[in-house]
Amino acid sequence: MSKARIATEWLMVCSGCHISLLDIHEAILDVLAKADIVRSPVLADVKEFVPADVGIITGGIRNEHNIHVAKEMRKNCKIIVSLGSCACFGGTPGLGNLYTREEIFDKVYYPGNCMGVDNPLGREPRDDVPPLTEKVLPLSSVIDVDVVVPGCPPVPELIATGVMALLNGEPLNLPNQSVCEPCPREKSHEKITELKRWYKSAGEEIDPDKCFLEQGYVCVGPVTWGLCDARCTKVGVPCRGCHGPLNPDPVEGTDPGLDTTSFLGTLASQVGVEQVMEAMGNDPVSIMYQHQFAYSKLGKLKEKK
Repeated sequence: MSKARIATEWLMVCSGCHISLLDIHEAILDVLAKADIVRSPVLADVKEFVPADVGIITGGIRNEHNIHVAKEMRKNCKIIVSLGSCACFGGTPGLGNLYTREEIFDKVYYPGNCMGVDNPLGREPRDDVPPLTEKVLPLSSVIDVDVVVPGCPPVPELIATGVMALLNGEPLNLPNQSVCEPCPREKSHEKITELKRWYKSAGEEIDPDKCFLEQGYVCVGPVTWGLCDARCTKVGVPCRGCHGPLNPDPVEGTDPGLDTTSFLGTLASQVGVEQVMEAMGNDPVSIMYQHQFAYSKLGKLKEKK
């Protein structure tokens, strides 16, 4: 029996998701027993696009070259996997949709507007640089996606399980659970009396066994897809929602911030709106849409005039 063919590609991304592909460790031997990797820019400088059974794409869309690459991968791959929160939702770069392209260029490239930039002539990169798109977009906005595996980055065990399921022709059954379910922290369901910003925990005694919310720290684990085995909360960091909404539907029109909005409204009913806003640093987008703003209706609004 001939082996399957796997192609990978990265777009607007930090490379963390591709590193997680390497972090599956010895499980790569099981993958290579069933498939050949025929294209992967992290392994080789391959220019051409070749036919493949599975195409794994990390990163979202930020320029015209990203769109070209995504469409070429879709054309050549039978199955497209959107891997990581940038590919699935636009990721944290999607917060750039709060601003116009002109505002971003003005901030980054002009002297005096950005610390650490040495550009005395105020020149913007133009030659041989792909034009930026109007907005950051999730992968599903430009091509059809067959499998969604979010995370910043996705945990290696999930990647290994997902790839092997595809190679074996089996359905990828992702658990329908929130981060709270695998989280071992004790939950007494007591009424929350105050909320504090996370940075104010410095020097405080934080109970390592008690729910963050019940200690007064905003944690969006109750409304976040629990594909991560609660790795952050287990090491003392509240959930910030990188795996996106519970069982997200990659169809246009959904809004991942609605569950978080409802959740924050519940907190406000207990401690007051002022405390909730203070705990978020008066920046609700950073909590409600930190990894999914480009995927939301708000993030897709027309540019400001």
